[in-house]
Amino acid sequence: MNQSAKVTSIDAVRALRSALIKFEENARNGVIGLELEIRRAVDWIDVDRRRYWPVQVKKASDGLAEARNALERCQLKYGSEEPPSCYEQKKNYELAKRRLRYCEEQVRKVKHWAQAIRRELTTFEGQMAEMKLCVDSEIPRAVAAIGKMLAALERYAGTDGNVSQETASVGLEEVSDTNDAKGTGS
Repeated sequence: MNQSAKVTSIDAVRALRSALIKFEENARNGVIGLELEIRRAVDWIDVDRRRYWPVQVKKASDGLAEARNALERCQLKYGSEEPPSCYEQKKNYELAKRRLRYCEEQVRKVKHWAQAIRRELTTFEGQMAEMKLCVDSEIPRAVAAIGKMLAALERYAGTDGNVSQETASVGLEEVSDTNDAKGTGS
């Protein structure tokens, strides 16, 4: 297949190659940044929260026992004609029960989300593998191909890389014909 293009600026081809190299660097840094962020989120749920909430359950259980003891002590007070209301102790006891239920629910949620995030992590890692493949092989291959085209254009224009802002009008079919003669084709 004979493809041709009218190249009016070798500097534009150089700029494209430079931009592609910069994109490769930014994409690589982006991939690394994403991997670090996802690991941080996974660690927060899978390690930090998995340790935190059982400790809170223990504290809430202890708090419930203390509140129950305080309520029982209040209810056992003798010496008055009316039984004590123990309003404050009942209120604290109910708050302690709610806190314990909340902490236990958080333990269940952490287990659920730890499993969910592991599933999502598997999907993410598959997608990132594709991106890494592109960044590690496809982009460098494109940079190399543009580099070869640039060298051929410079040879054709007779500049050997010394063109600053000079432009050359070159049909890439000559470059393509040269590559075809060498057996590389485009």
